[in-house]
Amino acid sequence: MENRVPYHHELDKQFSIDFVSPDLEAMGDRIVGYDGHKSVKVESFELDRTVYIVYTASGASGAADEIDYDLVEYIDSMESANSVIATRLVTVFRNVLEENYEEEGKRVQAYKDIAAEAIEPALNQIDWNGTAVEVAGRLASNLILKHALPNANHRTAIGICQLYLRRVNPDFSMPETAKPLDKTDEYDWMEWVNEYINESKRLLTVRRKGGRFKYLEEFGCDILVRKHDIEIPLEEYELDLQRNERWRRYAERHEELWIDFTEEAVHRAGMTNMLDTDGLTKHEFAGELKELE
Repeated sequence: MENRVPYHHELDKQFSIDFVSPDLEAMGDRIVGYDGHKSVKVESFELDRTVYIVYTASGASGAADEIDYDLVEYIDSMESANSVIATRLVTVFRNVLEENYEEEGKRVQAYKDIAAEAIEPALNQIDWNGTAVEVAGRLASNLILKHALPNANHRTAIGICQLYLRRVNPDFSMPETAKPLDKTDEYDWMEWVNEYINESKRLLTVRRKGGRFKYLEEFGCDILVRKHDIEIPLEEYELDLQRNERWRRYAERHEELWIDFTEEAVHRAGMTNMLDTDGLTKHEFAGELKELE
């Protein structure tokens, strides 16, 4: 029988794995080492041996659109092209939150604080050379990797991806990505998108915490289970990597994934001519966005 361990705490999905040890004393030392504002939960699991896991939460809570994320001063300090794109990113994010409320009648909840300082590096680290599909995929991937927003990072990144492709070709329209609301009244992805979202979340999780998962695998865990029942079969991911190598390798895989997503979106939109269309550079994209103002 496969041993499963929840990545998020089963009673509060805001909490995720932060520390793993079979040593109860080491577990106690870890907990004592957290600052007083850190929220902590501890669970034990019977795998090949008893393993203790510390789950922690970022401390952010409440509706994402009620968090104070007035970024005007920060965005104004950015290089000009980054400032224009970041402004549009925040607009897309706000629109996602509002659309979610209008469709579901409830607010998107924040699970982390906004990391405004991550937005400009996300834009600077993108290779803006290549086809429109490649650049749009890199743009979406890097925004997701940086995880600057308190929630809805994937939805916002897809919105920016569409915005970029429409600046390349105004006739482009992103194929439907979300299912019509069912009786649960919860946002859900179309099947073709869901495989990308799920793998994206697996790669993000392994990239951030693969070192901890290596120990879990050694102690007998076969599968980590994220919220929404996203399974991470540990044997399918290389975990025994130095942190820098893990971050680099899984960032590359994540970028490839989102270029594949963008390519499929273009195919589904019947716009295959865009596959060979040159992309816009960052400054060209920013210039196009300024014309929308």
